[in-house]
Amino acid sequence: MAKENFTNSQDGEWLILSYLPVSLFSLRMTHATNKGGKTLLVPTPYAFKMTLIDACFRVFEGSEAEIKARQVFDLIKDCEIKFNPPSVCIVQNTFVKIRQEERDAPKGFYVPTIAYREFCFYSNDALNVALGIKGFSKDIVTLLKCLGSHINCIGKRGSFWQYVGDSICEGKLPKGYTYNQENEQLTTGNFLWAQYLDNFGEPLCNAIDGFDRISTYGSGTVKLGEHRILVKTIIPYRFVQSSKHFTQYEKIV
Repeated sequence: MAKENFTNSQDGEWLILSYLPVSLFSLRMTHATNKGGKTLLVPTPYAFKMTLIDACFRVFEGSEAEIKARQVFDLIKDCEIKFNPPSVCIVQNTFVKIRQEERDAPKGFYVPTIAYREFCFYSNDALNVALGIKGFSKDIVTLLKCLGSHINCIGKRGSFWQYVGDSICEGKLPKGYTYNQENEQLTTGNFLWAQYLDNFGEPLCNAIDGFDRISTYGSGTVKLGEHRILVKTIIPYRFVQSSKHFTQYEKIV
């Protein structure tokens, strides 16, 4: 955990995309095992950028979709993204049935087992996603708004959201958004939560074949710590209470 410090809000121009939770949210931490799937409390910049790129294939048709997806990748690959989550988050703990490959068995032979999973239940207020759009033309912003309106799943399969609108923020973002923890200095008495969120790394942003690396059908690979980096991020939640079945967090603004 880290103590509250909102001085990191940066000047700029931001496109705010707003979504209401429709179902439980889940996005496993990068280092979580298949059987120990602890969840993040918010989406990650990497996940949301991939979601925007994926939206190109639902907005556009045929070969135009891939052309637009490559253009969007180049536009947002080093774009700053911050999240302002709903006011309350309750993480539910459960066990689910899964199938996994049997050890010392022929490849493709799966057996049933159980795994630990966590799911976030949010209060019925919006998740706001802020994209840094400083220097972007009006046409590019219009394109990002269009793509944002076609997003209905953020996180693992089944993590559904309802798009409810967008707005432009000039200058500093209001309180309540995530920010990178650049040092361990503690300043005030209100403890906030910190998690490692992944993002596009500089080698991926600078790579000529960057899009092919993130594409399921591309020939490149994405290496953790190089093309996909983990950034310690302050999330504006404080711990409230917990039991063996759930953990409750509330937002500090």
